[in-house]
Amino acid sequence: MPKRSRPFRIDGGAVTRPDSAGRVLLVQHSASRDGSTFSGLLLADGLRDAGWALRVVFGHSGPMEAVYAERGHATSVVPHKNWLRRAHPARFMNDVITEYRRASAFDRCIAQVRPDVVYVNSVVSLAAVVAARRAGVPVVWHLRELFADVGGEMHAPGWAKPLVRRLIARLPDRLVAPSRAIAENLLSAAADRVTIVPNAAGRRFFEEERTRDEARRNLQLPADGPILGVPGTLRPVKGHMFFFDAVAPLVDRYPALTLAITGHGAASYEQALQARVQELGLAGRTRFLGSIADMPAFYRACDVVCVPSRAEPFGRTVIEAMAVGTPVVATAVGGIREIVRPEENGLLVPYGDHAALASALDRLLGDADLRARLVETARWDAREWFHERVYQNRLINLVYQTGSSADGHPV
Repeated sequence: MPKRSRPFRIDGGAVTRPDSAGRVLLVQHSASRDGSTFSGLLLADGLRDAGWALRVVFGHSGPMEAVYAERGHATSVVPHKNWLRRAHPARFMNDVITEYRRASAFDRCIAQVRPDVVYVNSVVSLAAVVAARRAGVPVVWHLRELFADVGGEMHAPGWAKPLVRRLIARLPDRLVAPSRAIAENLLSAAADRVTIVPNAAGRRFFEEERTRDEARRNLQLPADGPILGVPGTLRPVKGHMFFFDAVAPLVDRYPALTLAITGHGAASYEQALQARVQELGLAGRTRFLGSIADMPAFYRACDVVCVPSRAEPFGRTVIEAMAVGTPVVATAVGGIREIVRPEENGLLVPYGDHAALASALDRLLGDADLRARLVETARWDAREWFHERVYQNRLINLVYQTGSSADGHPV
């Protein structure tokens, strides 16, 4: 198997274990079941296993608090919000000022925990970065989002974006992001300052051993006929409407086709999706499964996984499917373009091109040899680049280097 080339710099190597246990304050804004919290949990587990003492702080309460606690992590809540959620100039400035003031709560938290490193796991958590700078504690800022101009969910007035980029570039000691797409979108000319560490698929995805039939029984999906799966949350940016419109012409060719959709979303969006599948005559073959804890079973149950997103900072569901061994068709957007090599480990299509998406899905459903070839390469790539131990080692080394070499510089 030839080694893949990578268009960005990645820190790697064996994990560095500190001579004496250091302390890390991990700031995790979201406590919902989303990609950021699962990535944060992998990092928290890795730091603990490498000998670091850890306190995890969430921006709000949510179900992942209990998950972190069950894994032995001390958790608490320091309320703060997203400073990049509104493009209206006055509201944007109010959000920035409000989050700057909220840094005082992190001042107290840092004084109590006395961390050697503050690790901020989202661009959202500005207040924590400001407090770390003010306390002279080295800070790592992990950028995970995109601006709305490329289909992401971060907003700022056009005139303010240079200021936002300067803040992001100058406040932390180290910047890290899962994709070059994020680095370039958030930092523009300063993107080279960012260390790229791709997100990871947990080991349970690599260790999935159930048969397709067993996985389908587990999820109460039909035993017969092909299944196309769309993983993720139910949000417009995830491209569900695009998927349904593209797949509708295929049902005559695949009468037993089932469409399996995971996740929850806003009630209005879920209702709109239900209405669309009714309009397209897909209601009888579409299963909205809600949030699934056993995602390896979902990927194993599917013949093909489709990620039809309008924008993706990285593309976690792509690498999870690759790790399990399910072929992927995805849109050529954001970080996905740094994961999928067309015709080698998956298929890519332009977002919004219904004919291209339908053709790619048809090819994979009808060609077992193509599916097997793509899966072989994809699983090798996933183990080489996207396994949780690779991810943990890179970030733990980065934390160690930050704590060892960075000087505090109060604001």
